[in-house]
Order: sequence, then structure tokens, then C-alpha cells
Amino acid sequence: MAVSWRRIAVPAAAVGVLVPAALGTHALLSGPDKPRTSSAGAPAAGPTAPGAVPDDAQATGPEGGAAVARPSDAPSPSGNSVSVQLSSYDAHRKQAELKPSAGKTVRSGDVVAAAPNRHAPSGALFKVRKVTGSHDGKVRVTTAPATLSELLGDQNVNQRTALRPGEISVKPLSSGVTVQKRPGADTGGTATPSGEPGTPSGSPDATASGSPSPSASDSSGVRTQLAPSGTRAPSSSDSALPPEARKALTTLRLGLNVPLPKGVQATAKSPARLSGEVSFRPELIFQYEKRGGLNLLPQRAAIGLGGSYGYGWQVHGKVRGTADTGQVAVPIAAVTGRHVFWVGPVPVVVSTEVTFTYRFTADGRIVLDADQRTNGSFAVGAKYDRSNGWQPLHEARQQTKGAAPRVEGAASATARIGARAEVFLYDTAGVGGDLSVHLTGRAAAATGGGAPAWALSAGYDLKTELMLQLKIFGIQIADLRTTPFALHDERKLFGRGKLPAA
Repeated sequence: MAVSWRRIAVPAAAVGVLVPAALGTHALLSGPDKPRTSSAGAPAAGPTAPGAVPDDAQATGPEGGAAVARPSDAPSPSGNSVSVQLSSYDAHRKQAELKPSAGKTVRSGDVVAAAPNRHAPSGALFKVRKVTGSHDGKVRVTTAPATLSELLGDQNVNQRTALRPGEISVKPLSSGVTVQKRPGADTGGTATPSGEPGTPSGSPDATASGSPSPSASDSSGVRTQLAPSGTRAPSSSDSALPPEARKALTTLRLGLNVPLPKGVQATAKSPARLSGEVSFRPELIFQYEKRGGLNLLPQRAAIGLGGSYGYGWQVHGKVRGTADTGQVAVPIAAVTGRHVFWVGPVPVVVSTEVTFTYRFTADGRIVLDADQRTNGSFAVGAKYDRSNGWQPLHEARQQTKGAAPRVEGAASATARIGARAEVFLYDTAGVGGDLSVHLTGRAAAATGGGAPAWALSAGYDLKTELMLQLKIFGIQIADLRTTPFALHDERKLFGRGKLPAA
């Protein structure tokens, strides 16, 4: 009954696989031809790099390709799958139209997994509930939710993959924000204006061997692809690059020169501004492990977003009174990414949306001139095992260093750069989290004949929450949005004297 993945590999435009619930996908993903194995232990289709389109996949035009597996009560004598095309898909109405290959049919109980395409931009995973009609060789069906257990069966996938430029799009949301591109990237950007911040020497991605410094920018309000759409997965030449060069290739950089709120004046050193650079290397996290047995649920699972970041802070301002960008942080840029983890011929689509924000608050009378570099890494998401159920996935590490600042007056001022992340499987909500990184300057006037006191501190706040119920894994959990997990850290960088309690 087993079928080689090579016989059912499907087009790059929109790969889909339909799987019989009782047979399990292990029958789909194994066969007489021994498939290559990824570093995660999962059969790999096509190039070694995770998310690569199978080498033998061919584009088929506007309609999405798919493969169909027979329900267990009516197995095909020639194998467990046939190819189809996803002609249309309406998730809201729970309707789809499939075009099976000649002489083949679609039956109730088939499970469809589709890679992103024009009919399903975030991919699709559904079960055929009922066949409602046919015309011109196409079959109309109603759909029902399907789970990863029904799709993947007994598999072991454990991936943490950095998104490549072709998998990321960026939309600046504030004036003074630019998307900085690596040299030679054919993205239609304009030349970087003189005076725009480049890659600070302390960047985690800057190396002696030549981490690319930005050479182009795009501050328009339209969505910008960092690489031409349709770019294929990493080539073998990419994998031959040194680790630091590969890291630079998958790092997004935003240039900042954003206004501070009304009431903030220039200092003797600089106009009032928050400027510098945000670098971010997003990594999608996906884990699924299920071994044979009567239990239909996986032993382990995880979904999330992680990565390394670097903030080149340049904060300058003089405040007399109160200044605040607002209770709601000002959006800087929206970053969306999408990656396909191939498990044999089966596409598992993980997407993320990250919104960067900034906020500046101050009260009293204070002067702040700070030029610092913050490096760190984080992860937000959720992980599952049968013993402990769903738990938040949380990692945080941070280091800040730079030149001695100027902090004087009798007040406090805080600059924050936040990142709100949401991670999805196919078009189904999954997990979310917030990372807020801050610099805080505090000053106090001299008392009792002593010297004025001041300090500059840096820290972060990380919150993770589970969204909805992650039903796509087939695991029922309580809604934990009201009980997010939080991490907090703050450390003094520079200072003199003793400040009163905050």
C-alpha cells in the first residue's frame, strides 16, 4: 500500500495532500524508494534545506496542485494517493473545488494539505466532509477542520528555521523608518540617503568577514519584498556559505529616525530623536512527534517564533514637564513571514506576523543623551507533551553596552522598542507574544549637600500567550489567553550616586 513520495510530489504553486484517517500518513510518507532524511529525522522532499520545494515539483499554472489519499474503507489498488488541483477554496463558507487527475475521484474523509497559493494564501488544511457535485472534471466539496495528527500520522519533525529574505515582506508604518537591504539585492529600492544609520559595529551580524551593510532603503508605505516573489529555497551555494554569512543573509534591518513626542527639545549634542537600527533574524519553530500506538495524539508538539535581534539606540532629548507618545505604542513596521516545512510530500505551513513599535515617556525635567547597542535572542510560543500538556515556550537573553551617557535633571525618561508576534499554522490561529526592550534614564537633584545622582538601565519584558485552543494539533486545551507567562529583567549600565526608589 505504500507509495514513494516521488510518485506523488506535487507542484510548487500549491501543494496539497489528502490522507485517509485510518491508514495514517506513515503510509504516504514511506515507500520502496528510501527518501532522504532531514536533520530533524523527517523524510525530506527535494533539496535538503527545510521548506524547499521538491526538485521534481512542476508549476501547473493558476490552479493549485494537490494529492488525494483514499479513505480506509475504499483503498486504491494502485496506491494511497492521486494528484488533484485545488481550483478554489473558501474557508469561511467551508467549500472547496478540487480537480482530480483523469479517472480518479475524491471521497468523504480525504484530508487536504495545501501549500500557499492564490486560492489559499496561508495554505490550507481540511477534511472532505461531503462531495456536493461535479462539472468539467472538477469536484465541489464541503470541508471540515482537520488536525495535524490526521495529516502527519506517525512522524517526527523538529525544526527551527530562519526565514530567508524571499519569505519575508515588510511594510513601514511610521515616517522615518526604512527597510535596509543587503548589497546586490534586486528589490527595486532607492539609494540610501546620506546620513541614514548603517549597521553599527556592535551588531550581532557584523563580522570581520563582511556582514553586508545596508545599501538601499524603502520608506514608502507599500509592502516591500526583500527578494523577488517566487524565489526558490536556498541553493547548494547558499548552504556552502560561512555561518556568519548565512546569518547576515537571513537578517532583516530597519533604519530608525522617528520623532519624539511634542515637548521634547534638542540637546547640546543632537536634535530630539530616537534613531539607529533594528536588526532581526526571525526563526519559525515547529515540532511534531508521534510514534505508533493506539493514542491518536502526538507525544510532543511545539509552535513558535524565535530569533536574535540587535538594537542600535540613539536617544536624545530634553524634557521639561511631561512627554509621552501615548498609552498605545506607535507602530514602526509590520513584518510578515511564511515558511513551508516539507514532510515528504506533505506541506506544513507556518506563518508569522510581527509588528514593531516604539514608545517614549518622560516626566519632570531631564536631559538624556544615550548611544547604546543591545543584542539578544528570544522565543515565544507553546510546547506540548503528554505529561505536562500545553506550556508557554519562552526564552530571553539580552546584553547592552555602549559609551557613557549624559543623564541629568530630576526625572526619568524611557524609550521602548516592542515586537508583537503572532504565529499561525496554515490559516488557523496559534500563539502570540510580546517582547519589549527598553532604555531608562533616571536623575535626581542633589540633596543635603551631596552630588546629583543618575543612572542608565536597560531591560526587557517578554510575555507569551496561547491563542484560541490550538485545535489544529488535535489536542483540546483550556483557553489560556488570560494567564500569559512573563519574563522581566532590568540591569543598571551606568550611574552615580543613590537614586530614590522608583
